[in-house]
Amino acid sequence: MKAENNDHRGSPVGERPRGGLRCLAILCALGVALRLTALILAGELELQSDEANYVYLALTWDYFGFYADSYRYLWPPGYPFLLRWAFRLFEYEGLFAVKLLQVFASASIGWFTMLMARRIFGARAAVLAGVIWCLYVPLIGFSHFLWTETLFLALLLPSLYLLLAVLDSPQADREARPVLLAGTLFGLSLYLKEVHLYLAPILGLALLLPGLRNPERLPRARRQASLFLLVIAAVLAPWALRNYETYGRFIPVGASLGENCYLGLNASYKNFDTTPFARHRLDRPLPQPRTGLIANEAEGWERAEEITHTYDKTREGVRRGLTFARENPGWFVRSRLKKLADLVAPISFYTRHLGLGRYADSPLGSPVARRVGLVLAMSVSAAVMVLGLAGAFSVLRGRAASWFLPLVAMYFVATASIVAMSRFRIPFVPLAIVLSAGFLTSPRMAGPRKPVALGISAALFCALWWIDLPEIQGGFGMAWETAP
Repeated sequence: MKAENNDHRGSPVGERPRGGLRCLAILCALGVALRLTALILAGELELQSDEANYVYLALTWDYFGFYADSYRYLWPPGYPFLLRWAFRLFEYEGLFAVKLLQVFASASIGWFTMLMARRIFGARAAVLAGVIWCLYVPLIGFSHFLWTETLFLALLLPSLYLLLAVLDSPQADREARPVLLAGTLFGLSLYLKEVHLYLAPILGLALLLPGLRNPERLPRARRQASLFLLVIAAVLAPWALRNYETYGRFIPVGASLGENCYLGLNASYKNFDTTPFARHRLDRPLPQPRTGLIANEAEGWERAEEITHTYDKTREGVRRGLTFARENPGWFVRSRLKKLADLVAPISFYTRHLGLGRYADSPLGSPVARRVGLVLAMSVSAAVMVLGLAGAFSVLRGRAASWFLPLVAMYFVATASIVAMSRFRIPFVPLAIVLSAGFLTSPRMAGPRKPVALGISAALFCALWWIDLPEIQGGFGMAWETAP
């Protein structure tokens, strides 16, 4: 379908999107200011779950002079490395320094979210995407939490934007720099999370696709795909060599799949958006999850603690998890539906922090601020998911984005189907924001395409939210009441 107006749709293939960037820069600055304000108002938060593990790894690395890893899994070293140097430079204030860095790094997320919307849908969509990003409370929360998500997205999103620009523009065939930069940023993001390691070869094939469609472009497409993958390999090489020297195995960056299989492909059920309530909020019973989808009479399996080699232990965990899923196919299908519901439930780590009372001693924990933040966090999350899926169905047509964005989003949905929680949808939230903005600003399509897409999307998410209704009610109730 042809572009009708640059205010509504992206520019034609090969042309640079028109429109000033001043408004986008103002929105980016506004988003950073909101995150900086939230950081200041949040006060000194108690460490929660993996936050404490990151700090522990950083402190042991600084004290002993080597990265100690974990005896159950191998995390990428990027975040502990950053924390280690923050402690060296700022001592205890290093925690605040890292959070401050995350606040300013979030500008990359907002900027490239808007640029992606601008390239695909035009200037109006870019502005709306910027407004949504500014108000997307779960992302604001991660900018002052000690999890990797903000810095991870700050590196990954520009990499994806550069790859989309290359695929979207024939003139990019003559430019190696965008592919070189995209590969570098993608490789650096793997030092923070290894979840997208297998996305690299998929994106390499995506760069090769134009050459398969047009034989004249095949040599250039091969060069681009190979350059992208080789740059990633070069970025990961130092840590891969360290891992080989330490463990005698080829481990590109991290290995945590075995532990995830223990948590997600096992008889017991966990949802880390609500599990901490049972440990920390004994004053109030939580609604119990619907057991029909997760019930399994089979006996679960234990971690391979008898194996001392960490990497071999995690590989054995993968084998045991896959064996359990293969022996219980009905449970596997039902439980994955439950995992999908957990992934898209409109709760988040921000609402969990509210429910746990982490903001109790700060202005963000006051009754008004807590309830306004809670309602905004849940409503924006829900709206972006519904509108984003509707946008993918109805307004992505005839461009590289029509398959590139869904491809990336579905990769992260697939990886989150093992251990699902709101944190694992963060990688595709910017893409959903882009699609939401495109859906709302694109001109009315001929026929009922947009209303039908919106109806299907809303019905699908309502069904998934019904599955997770006890968890949603419990999380909302915990956060709405006065924190302990």
